[in-house]
Amino acid sequence: MSRVLFLSGEYPPMRGGIGDYTARLRASLAETGWESWVLTSAAARGEDRQVLPWVERWDWSLAGQVREVAAEIGAELIHLQYQAGAFAMHPALNLLPLALARRGGPPLVTTFHDLLPPYLFPKAGRLRGGAIQLLARGSRALVVTNEADRRRLARSRRLARRLARIPIGSNLPEAPPRDRAATRERLGIPPGPALGFFGFLTADKGFELLLAAIHRLPEPRPALVVLGGGLGATDAANGPYLTQLLAAQQHGEDRVIWTGHLPPAEAAAALAALDLVVLPFARGASLRRGTLIAALRAGLPVITTDPAPGESLEPFAGGRSLWLVPQHDPDALASAIRTLLADDVLRERLGRQAREESAPFDWREIAARHVALYERLPR
Repeated sequence: MSRVLFLSGEYPPMRGGIGDYTARLRASLAETGWESWVLTSAAARGEDRQVLPWVERWDWSLAGQVREVAAEIGAELIHLQYQAGAFAMHPALNLLPLALARRGGPPLVTTFHDLLPPYLFPKAGRLRGGAIQLLARGSRALVVTNEADRRRLARSRRLARRLARIPIGSNLPEAPPRDRAATRERLGIPPGPALGFFGFLTADKGFELLLAAIHRLPEPRPALVVLGGGLGATDAANGPYLTQLLAAQQHGEDRVIWTGHLPPAEAAAALAALDLVVLPFARGASLRRGTLIAALRAGLPVITTDPAPGESLEPFAGGRSLWLVPQHDPDALASAIRTLLADDVLRERLGRQAREESAPFDWREIAARHVALYERLPR
């Protein structure tokens, strides 16, 4: 059996998109015959013996620990799930290829969940961007999840030859058939239409824009169901933002329901009970957004914001499988909400088309593409 060692800054039961992604990928890879282990944070202690929550701090000791674990389990390759914030912004991850190369060992694959650089020192400037290039150049293969990141890394011909774009899948399971009315009653959703906001409350999610749009709607306004909320376990940067946001909100508002964190199966059922999902990302929609993928895979009508220049939402298209509005425009968002809530047929068509077009985001397909990448690597 082939064996891969994943390196992730977070893993369930820690709350976080990268940890959930890694867990879903591992489960699907197991069906292909690939066995996987995970070296991760001490906060991820659980029952899985192949999850090694041994990292107390992300620091310069990491390379030695990775080498030892890879040798002990007989890993044929190491796969880094890179997001600087999940590793406490420490640059040890960016120097990992150099440290591993000194002693030989299995090849390193890096998935860039974003291209944000680590923290180096005050006023590091362009050196921080160089840290991303250092990690990319030292990795045997690179995986990106969206078109904008692919284009950015592909500017280097050397990197373009090692680059694969593999989408992320939904971090939620398929919602089993349930009584929709019973789910709504359990969540405390009042009669009438219900909008859903799904995910962590970070500065780039546009939650304030959604509230502003709802306040532009005529009475009676739809209920707003906030599924999840809070912050991921490794997200320290958004702490002040969330404190300020919650201080400005009145949680007792009649038509705002805050579910808090839900287990995956319950979150999937709650999502399926909504009439419309609204995700007004402040920097534009992207296929690196797990909440967006989850809603589209669930076959729900989705309103989101136009992607940033250079980004692509293919195979999804505005007006066909989702509804796009300009960024930072609460009037346009309010108009879109009114349009879709008034048209049951349009909502049904958008959701059905989203479900049909989301086949590439199935975890079996994602795992198969990883296996094809792994097997091309010389070992």
